[in-house]
Amino acid sequence: MLSIEEVARHFRLRPDTVRRKIRAREIDAVRIGRVYRLAWPDVWACEDGPMPKRALTARYQDDLLTKKDIAAALSVSVRTVERWIEDGMPTRNVFRVVRCNPHDVSDWLKRRGIDLPAEWWR
Repeated sequence: MLSIEEVARHFRLRPDTVRRKIRAREIDAVRIGRVYRLAWPDVWACEDGPMPKRALTARYQDDLLTKKDIAAALSVSVRTVERWIEDGMPTRNVFRVVRCNPHDVSDWLKRRGIDLPAEWWR
């Protein structure tokens, strides 16, 4: 079970935003005493993307990236990242905010002949 802070870090959102989404019932959470806990399937259900297959769950537990994160890590402009998204780079929209799984980005860029160092996003 994940804390609100862990979910916020995964989504690249503020903890207050996650709390607000829990209160609005946009994300399922279990309240234990005064603390909310969330399960990975409930977290993934908030992402506009396919539910991870069992063999890929660890891959989708990595924190998501913003367009700005990707641009900074790869030394390109945010507009370049936006063009990649327009060209089909996979996204996982969270509450109408664009986020990307780093593994999906790596796979997509490698298929286009762009070599990346291992775990370039860390």
